[in-house]
Order: sequence, then C-alpha cells, then structure tokens
Amino acid sequence: MHLLLTNNLAQPIVDHIMPIAQQNINIMDSRGVIIASGHKHRINTFHQGAKDVINSLQIVEIFPGNLDRYTGSLPGLNMPIVLHDQIIGVVGISGHPDKVRDIARMVKMVTELILEQEVLQEEVRSQFQLRETFAALLLSDHASTNYDKLLKTAKLLKYELSLPRLVLVVDIGPLLDHAHKNFGLNDLVSSRTRESIMKLLSNPSHIAHQDLVVFIEDKLIILKHFEYKTWELSYKTWASDLLRQLNTMNLSLCLGLGSLAMEYTALGQSYQEALFALHMATKQAPLAAIHDFDILSSYLIKEMNAKEPCQPLQIIKAKLTTSLTRKYDMKNTIVSLLNNNMNITSTAKSLYIHRNTLLFRLKKFKEITGLDPCGFLNHAILCKILFEE
Repeated sequence: MHLLLTNNLAQPIVDHIMPIAQQNINIMDSRGVIIASGHKHRINTFHQGAKDVINSLQIVEIFPGNLDRYTGSLPGLNMPIVLHDQIIGVVGISGHPDKVRDIARMVKMVTELILEQEVLQEEVRSQFQLRETFAALLLSDHASTNYDKLLKTAKLLKYELSLPRLVLVVDIGPLLDHAHKNFGLNDLVSSRTRESIMKLLSNPSHIAHQDLVVFIEDKLIILKHFEYKTWELSYKTWASDLLRQLNTMNLSLCLGLGSLAMEYTALGQSYQEALFALHMATKQAPLAAIHDFDILSSYLIKEMNAKEPCQPLQIIKAKLTTSLTRKYDMKNTIVSLLNNNMNITSTAKSLYIHRNTLLFRLKKFKEITGLDPCGFLNHAILCKILFEE
C-alpha cells in the first residue's frame, strides 16, 4: 500500500520528535517540498537538499560551506524515508552534520516506525470499510441482484458465500455512550471502543475464520457460520457465551438472533429477524432469538400487519375506536390478558384491578367486537393480531 505524505500526517510526527531531538526537524515530500517543520514559515517551500536525496537515493549532508548549492536549505542532514523498499519522502534535521549524525539516524528510524504504524492502521481501516460495505449489501434487499459484485468482494475477504449462517445483532449503544461520556464525543473514541470489542471476541470459539463481524452505526453485527445438522444444539450456547464476554466491559448489553440462512440471499431476512428480536430483548432477558415462540409469533404478526389488513379485521378495528373502548382501557386490558396466557387472576393483578372489574371489561369487549379471547383460541389469535404493535 502506497502512503501519501501530507501535512496532517507529517506535522504531528515533527511535533512529537522535536522535544527529543532538541533540533529543528523538517519532513519533505517526494517533490522536495517541506510539508512539516518546527519552523512553520518554511512549510510549502522548496528544499534542494531533499530533492537531491530523492534523485540520488542517498543521504545528503549540508555543511555551512556549501549552502549556496542547496536552495531553501540550512545546514543539516537529510535522509530518505523508506517504507516497503520505496522512498516516500525525506526527513531532515538542522545543525552541523558532524554533530547531528547520530540523532538524525534516530529521527529517521522513529519517523519510519510511526509511518509504518500508520500504514498498518490504514490497512485495517480499509479492511473494516470493505467488510462493512460487503455486509451492508449482503444484508440488503439487493443481495440477489448483485451476485457478481458480492462474489468478487467475497474472494478478497476469503469469505465463502454458500455456507449457512445466522445473523446476530448486539446493541453497543450503551458502550459507545459510556465511552463518549468519559472520553469525549469523537470518532477516535468510537474506533477505540470497537477495537476493544473486537479484542474481546478474538477467541476462535466466538469468531471463527468464516464468520463476518462488522459495525454499522451503534450495532455489532455477526454473520455466524453453523453446520446445519448441529446448529440448533449450539447457537444459543454460543450467543450466551458471547454476551457474557461482552458484558465483562461492565455494561449490560442486549442481543438478537435471526434464523439460520441456508443461502446468502436469505441473510437479509435473518438480519431483520435479529433486529426484531433485539427490539424484544430486555435487561431481564437480554438474549432474544427469533426461534423463541413468543418472539416468533409477534414477528409474524408484525409482518402480517405490515400489509393492508383484510376487511373483516378493518371492521373490528373500527369498532375499537369508540370512546367506550378508551373508557374501559380495552387495548391495555387485552394485551395484559394475552401476556398472562389468558389467566384472569394474573391479569387482574398485573392491571391492579379487581377480578370482577376485569370480567366486566371482557364482557364489554365481547359486546363491542364479538370476540371472546378466554373462550376461544381463534378469538385470542385475532386479538393478538389486532393489538400487536
């Protein structure tokens, strides 16, 4: 990877090293132009000594007696900055060459180490961006129409498209909020928090070679590979262990699990299921899976309600808009009844009303809608469809 030297990259290096070197330091780009310096007035001026280093690939020492040969230069020693066997610029240190030779070697070494670290970090950032773009397309509605593009990126990432996977989504918003509260609201804090999460999950039992991990906004998303024959026996244990590991960061997080996608085109569905399950998670039950029957039924009803309701259902809904239904708190009453599995005593207790008051409300509900959820299973199912948000 080729690194382009800029002032934003080079000036912090100069500022960092100068207190150690106790001499002025310049960094020049491949044109011989000073892009960073302890002497700010020299920035963007031409340095002949640096240009000679670029042309000759050699160290150039400038003594007081030969200054006239080096336009824009002062006495000092100029050395090539070499990364991956390529000269990308020049670092110069001011002073008599005989006196600064040792410190110049140290400055060159430190500069190259800092820039090498920057290259590595940039490669990591590029990999993250590639994975995030890939995952966003893979989880979108357009995955089936972008096979060639997905296949090309999958090869770069060494990701096998055909393996069965399920999607897990963790809300890391609490972690980000905590970090920003303590260390400031900036991108570096967010990046460091995500890096800490990745280190926590580095164990192969959490994230294996064929798993894909990305961050999208305040969500951690994992596309986890499971063998079809054994996934039902292992997916919840895996998710529980992962959540336990994340909670070592001293904040309680919630996660949602989608279904196993046998084809890459089904990952978008698994992702939507995981998001819905996450929405249903609570502090008391932080791990929510689409395969949990209560969550699955709510999800299917949500999908049904996303479409235009049929006319009979519209008629019942219209009857529920009267002032009478509001007076007797019909919606809250029926939702509590459903949540308590049609148990009258438990429902009355959860609503803080007398049992007879509840029975009176249910009688009024039947008069208005014709539905008797305690008497007929199909009536209870219709109530679930009517009142599911």
